[in-house]
Amino acid sequence: MGRLYLSDHEIAAITAIDTNAVREGVRHALDEGGASALRSLHLSATGENIGHHLNRFERDLAAHTKAKAAPKRKETWSRAWDSGQDLIYAVHSAKERAEKQQVETQLLFIDDQIRPPYRFSDRVEVDVHYRWRGRPEDPWNFGTIAFFHDVDLSRDYTVPQPARKLSRAKAEAQREATLFDRWDHLRMLALDAVREYLTTGGDASLIPKRYEAKPDRNDRHLNNFSCDFWEAIGEPRGRRRPPARLSEQLLPTSASQASTPDGLLTLDARVRHKMFGDGVVTHIEGDKIVADFGDRGSKRVMASFVELITDRENG
Repeated sequence: MGRLYLSDHEIAAITAIDTNAVREGVRHALDEGGASALRSLHLSATGENIGHHLNRFERDLAAHTKAKAAPKRKETWSRAWDSGQDLIYAVHSAKERAEKQQVETQLLFIDDQIRPPYRFSDRVEVDVHYRWRGRPEDPWNFGTIAFFHDVDLSRDYTVPQPARKLSRAKAEAQREATLFDRWDHLRMLALDAVREYLTTGGDASLIPKRYEAKPDRNDRHLNNFSCDFWEAIGEPRGRRRPPARLSEQLLPTSASQASTPDGLLTLDARVRHKMFGDGVVTHIEGDKIVADFGDRGSKRVMASFVELITDRENG
């Protein structure tokens, strides 16, 4: 089942990755035909997505190594190059996701560990628990919204029917499987809806206690808009607001430290962030910094997610 959040273990593993080392490891693997340099980076510990791309790159690299004819070597090298670039992109994406999560969860958190019921009825229901606060030093507020949907299990004559009537046991097993699929779909739609509302500046205190998910008018199934509960509080269904600048709510008011614990970053140091561009460090608090990124505004980010711009680069 899908999750909204990375685990603490995954975040630690992703944060520890040196993206330059990954890029260099991919280049070295393509030149030498072996991925030993990448294995030493422990990429598999970062979660399924990066591990999937690493395995694919290794398979394509092995196919290239075995190829003998020139056309085949050209084809397999191209495929290995593509999968190597996909691996690099997956690492960048994972780092962005980890950083966004670390910012987001200081102000809001949605419990995505929702277990299915022991047995299902035709009405599937999902309770989403969440908490929120205005600033990291504020106490948490807690809320719950229950999404429910009455599943239409009437026979669909547009799909082929079995030649024989199913036994009672098989029919019940098929019913349970169908209801689980509908419940799991409702679960992900519900989680995404609550997260979207909260991360786009919605007032958490206005979230209703219950909401009936609306099926599509054409096929009776839930769609991406089915859990847009904000219509119940007077906002138009299907509205999309720009993401709230959560990082600006996290700007500290305490006195700054002179440098990060490792001494690599100091006040007024110029840094580069993959998403926000070049900026100047204005505040340091442990392993987190605030940097002014010009038009992008001030952002509070992990120090490990920025690179120091040296005098040589400035020159």
